[in-house]
Amino acid sequence: MDRALALELARRTMHQEVEAIQVLAEGLGDSFWSCARLLSQCSGLIWVTGVGTSAAVGTRFAHILTDCGVRSMFLSPAEGLHGHAGVMASDDLLVAMSRGGESREVNQMVKIANQRGVTTVAFVHDVESTLARICQYVLPIFSEPDYELMGYLATTSTVAFSAMCDALCAVVLEVTGYTPEQLGQTHPGGAVGQALTSPQTS
Repeated sequence: MDRALALELARRTMHQEVEAIQVLAEGLGDSFWSCARLLSQCSGLIWVTGVGTSAAVGTRFAHILTDCGVRSMFLSPAEGLHGHAGVMASDDLLVAMSRGGESREVNQMVKIANQRGVTTVAFVHDVESTLARICQYVLPIFSEPDYELMGYLATTSTVAFSAMCDALCAVVLEVTGYTPEQLGQTHPGGAVGQALTSPQTS
């Protein structure tokens, strides 16, 4: 592959990802609003679970939710199915992420959560999947399968999931009214912490 072809492929990939986000944005509606309210009003902890690339997106989502003033943690199915699922309580909420909705470990986590009275929400592409059926709420996150690398690798869908999570965090932040001053108390590290905690000059 020469330089021109490489750049053409790179641009096409990026354009496909932009298109996927635009399609998501145009399709936002009641399911998004319901999910945003659930996240904002949860009186317990928000747990996020997933495997593979969904785990990477889920870990980031839990982190940013916490930075928005909502207590959140990623709960690995690898640990959850070996006893750690017992940390979930009835006033908690579990967000289960899966593109296809047939990841056995994730679905087992949801079943445990349901048994414990936890509110369960599926972030999923396939709304006819097992995950969508066993969760109490479903947030569809559609992306074009043909846009995935080789048609299977979660690339564009990962961007779509991340964008949906960012949109939810934006709404949650507005609802909670969490301030930069509050964030500075728990985020003193790095350049962000320095900017948040340094005296402001006029």
